[in-house]
Amino acid sequence: MIGMPSLFVEAVRPFARLVPVVKKPERSPSFRLRLLYTMIGVVAYLLMMNVPLWGINVEQGYDIFWSLRVILASSRGTLAELGIGPIVTGGLILEILAGSKMIDIDFSDPDDRRAFNEAMRGMSVLMIIFESSVYVLGGAYGTLPPDKAFAVFLQLAVASATILMLDEAIRYYGLGSGISLFILAGVAQQIFWSLFWPFPASDGLPIGFFAALIAILTGSGRIEEIFLRWSAPDLVGLVATIFVFIIIIYLESTRVEIPVEHVRFKYRMTYPIKLMYSSNIPVILAGALFANIMFFSQILWSQYPNNFFVSLLGAWTIQQTRQGSRPIPTGGIAYFTVPPRSLLATLNNPIRALGYSLIMIASCWMFALLWVDVAGLDPKSIAQQLLASELKIPGIRASVNEVANYIAPYIYTAASLSGILIGVIAALADCMGAFATGSGILLATSITIGLYQEIARRYIEEVPGTFKKLLFGRTF
Repeated sequence: MIGMPSLFVEAVRPFARLVPVVKKPERSPSFRLRLLYTMIGVVAYLLMMNVPLWGINVEQGYDIFWSLRVILASSRGTLAELGIGPIVTGGLILEILAGSKMIDIDFSDPDDRRAFNEAMRGMSVLMIIFESSVYVLGGAYGTLPPDKAFAVFLQLAVASATILMLDEAIRYYGLGSGISLFILAGVAQQIFWSLFWPFPASDGLPIGFFAALIAILTGSGRIEEIFLRWSAPDLVGLVATIFVFIIIIYLESTRVEIPVEHVRFKYRMTYPIKLMYSSNIPVILAGALFANIMFFSQILWSQYPNNFFVSLLGAWTIQQTRQGSRPIPTGGIAYFTVPPRSLLATLNNPIRALGYSLIMIASCWMFALLWVDVAGLDPKSIAQQLLASELKIPGIRASVNEVANYIAPYIYTAASLSGILIGVIAALADCMGAFATGSGILLATSITIGLYQEIARRYIEEVPGTFKKLLFGRTF
C-alpha cells in the first residue's frame, strides 16, 4: 500500500519531464572532452549572465535578491536573473521533507533513491515556473503590460530550464557540478570587480580596492580611507578574503583516519573521514533559505504592509540606487538574513551582525546533518560501501549494522563540526566585508579544491598503468 508521503513524491516526479532530460553517457567521456564540455557550459552561463532580458527596465521595480547575487550565481536584469535559485530551492524542499520524515524514503534502496532524484528535478521545475511567475507579478520589473509580462515570464522560465540542463550536462559530461562552477564563475567575476573596478563608489573613492589605492597614491584620496570603508572593498575585507582562502584549504586537508583491512588478503589501510564532511552544500542551502525568506517576505509585505504577522517575517523599506530600487529589510526575520557588509557597518549594528551569524551557523549545522542522509553519506551507506569492497574494521564484526554503529560517531561529529565551522567562517567573513561576500569566498575556495581533485582523478584514470607506477609508485 502506498502511503501519503510516497504519493507526494510520485505526484512531483512527472513535472521533471517538462524539461528535456540530459541523458547519461553510455561510456565515460575522455578527459579532454570533459574539459571541453565544462568550458562550453561555463562560457554559456557567463553569456546568460550578460544577455539582458527583453521588455524590462532595470531601473524600475525592485532588485529582490540584491544581497544574495553571489550565492545564487545570478545577475540583475539578465537571462540568469534567477540563477541557481529555483534548482537549489527544489532540492531544499525535498531535503527538508525527507530529513523530517514527512516523506518516506529509504535512501539505501536504489529505486527509492531514483524516485527521490526525479522528484527533486520535478520540484526544481515547479519552482522555476513558480518563481518566474511570482517574480514578474510581484513587481520585480515594475508594472508590465500583459504581453510583456508573459514574454518576460517565458524568458525567465526557459533560461532557468536551460541552467538546469547545463548543470546536468556538466555533471554527466564535464568536470564537477554545474551549480558549483556557476557559483565559482560569479565569485571570480565579483572578486575582479572588487579589486579593479575604477568607477566611484558612494564615498567618492573608486570602488575597486587597487583602483582606490592608486587614487590615494596619486593624491586624490586620504590614506586612512582605504583601511575602513562603509560600502566598498577595504583592507579589512581583503584580509578577510585571504583568511577564508587559507583556513578553508587547511580544513579541507584535515581528516580522521579509520583503520580497515581487506577481508581476504589481510593488508591494512585507512578510510579517511574529512572534517569538512558536508563540503560546501550547507552554505548553498542556507543561501537558498535566505533567498526564499526575502522573496516571500517582500511579496507579503508589498500586499499587507501593516499586518503584524507579515512584519514578523520581514518589514521593508525601499532604497534608491544607481541600478534602480533596492528593498532593504528593517525588521522581522528577513532583517537578519542580510549581514552588515563591512567592519564599520558591523560595529555600528552589532545586534544585526550577531543575529545574522546565529541564523547562518544554525542553518549550516542543520543542513549539514540533513545532507548526510540525503546524499548517501550516512553510516549505513558507508558501511555497505566498505563491506562491498571487502573491507572491514579490525575488531568489529563484518556486518552492516556493526560497522555503521562504529563509524556513526565519527560521521555525525564531522558533519556537525563542518556545518558549524562553515557557518562561523561565512558569517565572520560576511560581517568583515570579504570580497564577493564571505559565503561566496568560502564556496569558491572549496569548489576550486574539489574541482582540482576531480581534474586530477579524471586525468589519472587515463594515464597508462606503466606511467602511473612511474609517477605514483603504484598502480591504481
